[in-house]
Amino acid sequence: MTDAARGEERYPVSVDSVETGSDELAVQLPVRAQVLRRLPGPDRPDYSLAGLRSPLRLRSTTHLLTEAGVDLAGLDPATTTVHDDGSVVAIVYGLVLAPRTTGVRLATAQGRVAVATALVLDTRQMTDPTVRFERVFYAAVTWVTRVR
Repeated sequence: MTDAARGEERYPVSVDSVETGSDELAVQLPVRAQVLRRLPGPDRPDYSLAGLRSPLRLRSTTHLLTEAGVDLAGLDPATTTVHDDGSVVAIVYGLVLAPRTTGVRLATAQGRVAVATALVLDTRQMTDPTVRFERVFYAAVTWVTRVR
């Protein structure tokens, strides 16, 4: 059965605030996103891929990204700058979202939902059929609301 047949076609959400995560991300919220589709991951079947209406900015280091499992070779030079000192600045256009509570679905949720939120750093994730953890950076637990 397709996502559309399950009533999970594209739909807008608002990433409202950070419950647990960086202050840098918190000050950039709220942002609107369009959930594009559900996609399975290696650990659960219910991730959602979302495209942002306005990009977010990530400031990090090659050390922190490598420790988090991000494949630095996959970083898109059009959206990511790696400086000689190891600092990294990325413009992020995509998110991978997973409701913190198993069984909760963003497509049918009423009210705010706590969601594990990863930033897409390798733009190939936007077309991948599954979540590839080396292409995203887990950033926060955020509060997300389905926009009706």
